[in-house]
Amino acid sequence: MSRITIAVIGAGLIGRKHLKKVIDHPDFELVGIADVNREAVAAEYPDTPVLADYRRLLDETRPMAAIIASPNQVHAEIGIECARRGIHILVEKPVTDTLEAASQLIEEVQRSGIRTLVGHHRRHHDQVQKLRSLIGGKDIGALVGVSAIWAAYKPDAYFQIAPWRTQEGGGPVLINLIHEIDFLRFTAGEIVSVSAVTSSDQRHFAVEDTAGAVLEFENGAIGTFIISDSAVTPWTVEQGVGEAVEFPFSGESSYRFLGSHGALEFPNLVRWDQSPEERTWNRPVRSQRLFSTTIDPYVAQLDHFRDVINGVTESVQTVEDGARTLIATLAVTEAARRKARVELNDRYQALAA
Repeated sequence: MSRITIAVIGAGLIGRKHLKKVIDHPDFELVGIADVNREAVAAEYPDTPVLADYRRLLDETRPMAAIIASPNQVHAEIGIECARRGIHILVEKPVTDTLEAASQLIEEVQRSGIRTLVGHHRRHHDQVQKLRSLIGGKDIGALVGVSAIWAAYKPDAYFQIAPWRTQEGGGPVLINLIHEIDFLRFTAGEIVSVSAVTSSDQRHFAVEDTAGAVLEFENGAIGTFIISDSAVTPWTVEQGVGEAVEFPFSGESSYRFLGSHGALEFPNLVRWDQSPEERTWNRPVRSQRLFSTTIDPYVAQLDHFRDVINGVTESVQTVEDGARTLIATLAVTEAARRKARVELNDRYQALAA
């Protein structure tokens, strides 16, 4: 089978991570890069055509696929241009910046028939696949609830180099919580309603620094989530899994899945249970650490994208599914602002219409 020609659009922090994986992957051939900082990127990748205009790059190199790692607000525009040229896309999260843009992208994708994948890379971790099979297989009985934390302290320099992070849309809800919302949709089930509160009392920016959310799942389970970029803790998935060099490894679990017959910690994959005949709070609850391999999720994501392009498997997350994650994430801020529970099913249905 011939190698898949691919272009990368956007050579920022995440774009460079994709470039490294593509260059090292035996089944892909990098044919071009598009970035507005053309000269700097060309100096870094002298053996690859680099253009400032992504449309020109697509027309001149005619790749089979493209990775969209540009700023969020142009994801839809670039995805639509790729669709019109019949180019399969892997688009970084969030799939778009607004629901209106997501609808436009979905419409063009459906019209063109291209294959799509959204870059919520956490879905490709072996630990996540193991967790999903345990929950789906009723290893802990019926899922009752989920308790989760994402909390880390972002230094002042984080905001100084990008002042937009101090304004609406630049807080931990849209930057960090979207990963967690997608992870919960993938492992615990569809989210059907959201209630939330937010606070900016630590940094006093125009955007939240801390938020708490209550999530209702389609299967009846209830989830609670607290997220903050103003607290020093070891409780993030990044620290627990050790997936990014920016986050020193802690090995701590930030998720607890509660079931009618037991519980699971993640990412440590510790199962807690009692024997079925003695489920009672008067008896000890025993623990067992479960085994799962560790892989590079970005390489696994590329492997999956290859198989999706070749028609070997269905996409684990199409742009339509990525838009559902965006809907649920945006609902957190809305619920906090309105001080009301936000129902999501009508929004999911409107997206698919």
